[in-house]
Amino acid sequence: MGLINSAEHAVFFDDFRDAVTSNAPAGGYTAIIDTGATIVASNTLGTDHTGSIVIASDGAGEGASVYLPERLQLLAGKRFWMEMRYRSVLPGETSVQMGLSSVTATTNPEDLWLTASADVLSFGTLLGVPSMLADLANAGTAVVTGDTTTFAASPTWHTLGMYFDGVRAFGYVNGKQKVTTATTIPVSVTLAPFFGALIGATASNTITVDYFRYVQER
Repeated sequence: MGLINSAEHAVFFDDFRDAVTSNAPAGGYTAIIDTGATIVASNTLGTDHTGSIVIASDGAGEGASVYLPERLQLLAGKRFWMEMRYRSVLPGETSVQMGLSSVTATTNPEDLWLTASADVLSFGTLLGVPSMLADLANAGTAVVTGDTTTFAASPTWHTLGMYFDGVRAFGYVNGKQKVTTATTIPVSVTLAPFFGALIGATASNTITVDYFRYVQER
């Protein structure tokens, strides 16, 4: 799908080259941060990217999510793609999700993708297992899991991809399809793009996000 803005595609890309202020990335994001968690900027993690953000916790199974105040809608027959590159120190303890949410509850980071959200389509990992979540009007969140792919620990990077072809949603890890569903896709409702992570019980665990982007067919 389109790599640049055009009359056919609307594009968003964040390489996290801006400063992080007050524990939230600059650029219009709203952050949901557990008491024991932090989200900070980093630009010293290597030469294969120009900036990143790091989510960490104090070891109490906390995390953080951020969402954009965008008004997006998945529409029947219109394609949508979302992608995020990340790495985790302890991937088996980490739950990472990116997607679209109605943001109907924002007390906890995971509210954006679990049952607290009335409308959601997200993909990522739940404790290291490829997982897609979908719900429309609180019909009941459908959770589709893929194979028990082993996510390698840092410094290995992984790329998550989520594609909606206008009917079905597909989830990819490093370019390989892991899940698909057409159940309770939140079509024709207002949604906000987001990503987030729950770190797990180990204080040394962190997740580093290299970039976040999405493309929507107009």
